Amino acid sequence: MRRGSTIIACIAFLASLYGADFLVQNKLSEISASVKVPRSMAYVPESDKIRPWLLGFHTVYADYLWIRTTLYFGGHLMGDRDFNWLTRMIDIITRLNPRFYPAYEFGGLLLPKICKTPEVSKIILQRGICANIEKKWKLYFYLGMLYFEQYDDYENAARCIATAAQLPGAPARKLIGLAVALHNKSPGPANNGQFLALLYNTSENPEVKRFLLEQLKALSIVQGRD
Repeated sequence: MRRGSTIIACIAFLASLYGADFLVQNKLSEISASVKVPRSMAYVPESDKIRPWLLGFHTVYADYLWIRTTLYFGGHLMGDRDFNWLTRMIDIITRLNPRFYPAYEFGGLLLPKICKTPEVSKIILQRGICANIEKKWKLYFYLGMLYFEQYDDYENAARCIATAAQLPGAPARKLIGLAVALHNKSPGPANNGQFLALLYNTSENPEVKRFLLEQLKALSIVQGRD
């Protein structure tokens, strides 16, 4: 009986997730398009309405924007750390090529930390989950981490990570352990380290891995002092 109620709860959660995606996806483009484009960023379109003009090369243009995004991020990371354009760039890339996994990972993990925009990251991750994309378990895991870190929402975090554990390619035992800890509202410092370590090991983006490694080192120093 309890298992049946758990399955029903997961189905209701997934339905709400897909429903929320339908309602909020356009909000992100409205926010990013409201900023005036300076001449130096003229290569970033205001929306995906340029798709018909790309004559079927929208995924190629998305690849080009991704290269420019990584260059933009790296340049500002070593400089003024002004990342105002990352939101629009990730938004357009994932609209032009909804199956482009690296942009979802980048937007889901780094935007809440360096741009302080967890709501944007949630929309990006939901978009990836609703797309026909491989490695979907990672997006559920990142969304669960976002709920935990940014919203203190243990229930949705546990559901996301439990869902991730059931998908192909996922390290099921580790994820189930984290989901149980979140369900019991007892993640603790040890589980925080497990979260970061799993994020680091599953990431495929060099910039993301470098950022997470810095956080792991900082956490080990703090725990060593304790």
